[in-house]
Amino acid sequence: MLKTGTLSYQEFENELLDFIERAKNIQDSWNVEFPKGKSKARKFLVKRQVKPALSGHKESDHEINKPFPEENKWGVTENDEDCTVSVDQLSDVHGEFLKYEYHIVYSDSYSVPVLYFTACRHDGRLLSLKEVWENVPDIYHDRLEYEKWTFLTQQEHPYLGVPFYQLHPCHTADMMKRALSIHSDRPLNYLITWLSTVGPVVGLNLPLAYSV
Repeated sequence: MLKTGTLSYQEFENELLDFIERAKNIQDSWNVEFPKGKSKARKFLVKRQVKPALSGHKESDHEINKPFPEENKWGVTENDEDCTVSVDQLSDVHGEFLKYEYHIVYSDSYSVPVLYFTACRHDGRLLSLKEVWENVPDIYHDRLEYEKWTFLTQQEHPYLGVPFYQLHPCHTADMMKRALSIHSDRPLNYLITWLSTVGPVVGLNLPLAYSV
C-alpha cells in the first residue's frame, strides 16, 4: 500500500471498518451498506447530507450534516435509523438547499477507493453535471479548470446500476503514494487521508476528529 498507493479489497475493507468505527465515535452519519439482493461480500460506505446550494445563491456557513428523509431509491440496504430530518426542520436554511448522497466504493480496475455521489434539489430533480460543477467551491475551480469534465464524470454505479457522478480515480494511486510516503513514520487510515483530500471538491469535509 505504501509503495504503490493502491490497496487490495481486503485492505480496503479493513480501512473501511476502522473508518466506520471512528465515524460512530464522533457521531458522523456514515453507514456501511450492501447492494440489495446481492452478495454481501462487497461493502461500501454511504453518507447523506443536506446543505445550501452555492450556485446562484448567497453562500451560507450553515451546513446540515444529518441524513435526509427519502425512500432509498438506489436499491441498497438501509442501516441508518436516524433519517428523521424533515423539510420543516430545514426552515433556517435561506435559499435553495441540495441533498447529497456520497458512496465510497472499491475499484477493482484501479485498486483504490472511488467517490460516487448524487446531488438533487428538494423536489427530487437531479443536478446536471454543469450544475454540479457550479457547486464546487471556488477555491478548486482554477486548479481543475482544464480537467473538470474528466475529473468529474457521470458513470453507472458499479453495484446499483444507476447513474452517479464520480471523481475519477486515475490519479488516486499516485496521490496516495506521495501522501503515505510523507507520513511513513506514523500509521494512517488510507480512507481518511484520501477523503480529506478529494472530498472537499464536492463539499464533503471530514471533521478534524477523524485524525485524533
